[in-house]
Amino acid sequence: MSGVLAQAEVTVQRQALQQVFDRYHAAWEAKDADAIAALHTEDSTFALRSGGARVQGRATLRQHFAQIFLEFPGYRAEVDRLLLGDGHWVLEWTMVVELPAADGGTFTARIDLVDVVDVDEAGLVTRKDVWVDGVQQAAAYRRAGRTP
Repeated sequence: MSGVLAQAEVTVQRQALQQVFDRYHAAWEAKDADAIAALHTEDSTFALRSGGARVQGRATLRQHFAQIFLEFPGYRAEVDRLLLGDGHWVLEWTMVVELPAADGGTFTARIDLVDVVDVDEAGLVTRKDVWVDGVQQAAAYRRAGRTP
């Protein structure tokens, strides 16, 4: 036995969880920070697991997401796999974004990500953690003349 205690999950009907995911994904695709934040609880958290600090609170999350859309205005998501569980989903996806190249042109960056999202009984996101393929991210940032 490992002695590690698993966090208890809430039970959310699969169909209801799919509907929450569909609304959440549509809000991200629309780049609508207000709609995304409205699908989070007041004390929800978000962490981009590439060294950034955890962001907490609906209003702060809204600002954070709006900043992402300013930084990557043309990004789109290509969904690879969605796994629905009791009170959470895991999403494997690729961020596709046009970035300015250091040489003055532009290029298309493709960065793989994995989201782990917890949802409460009311269908609101309580926590979102995003893991980034660091090698792909670093290569894209180097090509853009930026540091991650």
